[in-house]
Amino acid sequence: MTTIMNPGRPATEAEVATLEQRLGFGLPAQFRAFLLKSDGGRPSPDTIDIDGFGATDVDVIFGIGRAVESSRIDWNLDTLRERLRVGLVPIACDSGGNLFVLSCRDAGAVYYLDLEAVYGDLEAATPEYPVAADFDEFLSQLREL
Repeated sequence: MTTIMNPGRPATEAEVATLEQRLGFGLPAQFRAFLLKSDGGRPSPDTIDIDGFGATDVDVIFGIGRAVESSRIDWNLDTLRERLRVGLVPIACDSGGNLFVLSCRDAGAVYYLDLEAVYGDLEAATPEYPVAADFDEFLSQLREL
C-alpha cells in the first residue's frame, strides 16, 4: 500500500476545474480524486519497474497548489510544453527529472518520459514507456527499493 508523505492541502473543486479548463479536457476520475484528497506529495514506497527501461523512483507526485513551484502541474506544463504530446499531463517526476505523465487521451494510462535520452534536443522524439493502465495501478506498482 502506498502512503503519501508531505501531502499538500487538498485541492478544491474550483482549482481542479480551472486546471481542466486550461487543459481543455477533464482529468481521469482517479487522479482528480487524488488531487482533491492530498494534492500531491512523496510516495512511500517509491520505486517502480518500467518495462523496457528498468527501475526508477517516483520522487514527487505533482499537485495544483504545492509550495515548491516545480512540484506543481501548471509549472511543469509551462516548462515542458515542447516535450509533451497533446493530452499528456505531467503528474510526477523521478529524482533525475524525468516525467510520469497521465494520458487523458488514452483512458488515463500512465507513461514514463525519458527526458534525459534527448537532453537539449527539442526536435527529437522523447522516448515514452508504458507504466500503468491508470493512476491507481501506477500507485499499486510502487515497491521498496
